[in-house]
Amino acid sequence: MITSKNENCIHSAIHPVSIAEADCMHRIKPVLLFNHMQELAAAGIEKYDIRYGWESLLKQGYAWFLMRYRVEFDSFPYDVSEIKVVTESRGCRRMYAYRDFEVFDNSTGQRILTAASCWFVVDINNKSIINIQKEFPEFLAYQDRENDLEFQKIRPIDSFDSEKVFHVRYDDLDINNHVNNTVYITWALEALDYDFRKSYNLKAMDIVFKHEITYGEDVLSQVKYDKENCVTEHLIKNASTGEELCLIRAEFVKI
Repeated sequence: MITSKNENCIHSAIHPVSIAEADCMHRIKPVLLFNHMQELAAAGIEKYDIRYGWESLLKQGYAWFLMRYRVEFDSFPYDVSEIKVVTESRGCRRMYAYRDFEVFDNSTGQRILTAASCWFVVDINNKSIINIQKEFPEFLAYQDRENDLEFQKIRPIDSFDSEKVFHVRYDDLDINNHVNNTVYITWALEALDYDFRKSYNLKAMDIVFKHEITYGEDVLSQVKYDKENCVTEHLIKNASTGEELCLIRAEFVKI
């Protein structure tokens, strides 16, 4: 999937996997993978061009925000001691910038997942979305490829089978004083029952981040099961206002 010949667009890193980062089935916890992907995205944009890095944009009153993911899992290997994460800056199209990822078991070379992501730049002062192509005309232009993952449309669920309430903790916040994107994924998966989590591996995920929530508030994580098709649909919303914060659709495969 990652095929660019422009070395500035490609960035990679190797990370050890500790015991605390594996679940009771010896599988890597999904949040670990998303955390390293997010971290590498920040390093990757710096390598591509420091002018578009997080600190450089912040000085202009701008910030990067992740809008959505499409993730497809090739496998969910057990007892992985080290992973290699690779990312590619794919460029921008009008308002949005795109970034691809691949994650591998570094000891075997077996690919764990491939992912596509969509980002936008926000004016911190007035919360408006910046037209990247117009504001930064030298930014690489996005070009389609035959093997690109397709972002799937997700609709909010109108009923749910179970829900959990979570309180936004201080440790849920990132350096921008917002709840980190990976926390929403944790809230969604935590609403699944124990036996389901143990019996199924993730096959694919579509994730849309819609709104932020602040420290001290409560969130509702609701899930609807389609066990016949091994699919779960998730809605994360503000418990006080009902505002939709994150939508997730996950596909699983039975172990």
